Amino acid sequence: MWQWLIPILIILIIFIRVKSRGFFWKAKNGEQLTFKQFLKRWKQGVEGINPLQQTKTTLWSFLPMFAGILWGITITIMGKTFWLSLILLGSLPITTIQFVSNLQKYWRLKTTYKAMEELKKPKKKK
Repeated sequence: MWQWLIPILIILIIFIRVKSRGFFWKAKNGEQLTFKQFLKRWKQGVEGINPLQQTKTTLWSFLPMFAGILWGITITIMGKTFWLSLILLGSLPITTIQFVSNLQKYWRLKTTYKAMEELKKPKKKK
């Protein structure tokens, strides 16, 4: 019953802290940002992500997914809940195929970006 109090307290503490300091976030250059300024910069940063960075982040997100699936399989086999083990075993090949697909996408994007960088370099005259 009291679990709902924790998020409310966290939000309340952040709100009080922002009100007392007068700013929400401190930028790398030391500039103090309000919440609106912070969200504006965050939005600009997210919009500036290229597909290669997005794919790389997606690849790193597979690590905890694989760990969770394997850990879940181990625990459910030890706990003798075999029906849940079957579900987790069924999700393992699907997750592996998704990982391989994203890995291939990453390799293709990486070679594309390398080729684009080569085209941007000025050509040497002979």
